[in-house]
Amino acid sequence: MNIACGIEYDGTDYHGFQRQPDDHGPTVQGVLEAAIARISGEISVVHGAGRTDAGVHASGQVIHFRTNSRLTPQVWMRALNAVLPASVAVQWAQEVPERFHARFSAARRSYRYTIWNAIAPTPLLARYSYHRPQALDVNLMDEACQVLLGRKDFGAFGRSPDETNPQKPGPHHCMRTMLEARCMRQDTTQLIYCDFTADAFLTGMVRRLVGTLLLVGQKRLGLDEFAAIVQRAEKTHPGSAAPPHGLCLVRVNYPEEFGIFRSNE
Repeated sequence: MNIACGIEYDGTDYHGFQRQPDDHGPTVQGVLEAAIARISGEISVVHGAGRTDAGVHASGQVIHFRTNSRLTPQVWMRALNAVLPASVAVQWAQEVPERFHARFSAARRSYRYTIWNAIAPTPLLARYSYHRPQALDVNLMDEACQVLLGRKDFGAFGRSPDETNPQKPGPHHCMRTMLEARCMRQDTTQLIYCDFTADAFLTGMVRRLVGTLLLVGQKRLGLDEFAAIVQRAEKTHPGSAAPPHGLCLVRVNYPEEFGIFRSNE
């Protein structure tokens, strides 16, 4: 069977989703594969829709793995949750067609970056939001987001996942299609959400986008200057990456043919 699962995790203590060859520390993929082996005795490779970086969280990650076990998807969900660490949980599980691949079948992915915009920090949200005490003009940040919509070269904000892989020489394309981009303040609270949906994302792209949008919000970078950065697609600009703990993969969408309609928003 080919089993797909919806996964939620707190990425604080993980060195990203993807298993690391140099074994620098625990990964989400690693603990999932260990849990599957403990349940069925099989060595199964887990594939994720998004290869989130170290410290990044997920409420709507999707994985798949293949198994010869006769366990039903519902039993898999219960068994995995019984042996996984408290920081990782399976929200749903279902059998999917053999051709389904969590990463390559995905049509779009959505990320949310959370900012706590207040003078005093908030300990209860410190693991999941970036504290910025400076005044931020969220309307300007949202206006800047409109420049990001459509298909364009996002090389100014990230790199192709294979860009540093010497085994894959040749051009590395940074063209992506941004379907939704917005910044908004939640009612009158100190929480600011930066939401992005695209067909795919470059490595580090959302964090670098947010870091540059924060300069717009502080009025240290004008809208025309931001648009010029996007247009030039060069990494030599003043925006640095926002820290990972404010970022969360919230949703992955698939074509209807695969019958996966669940999502976390």
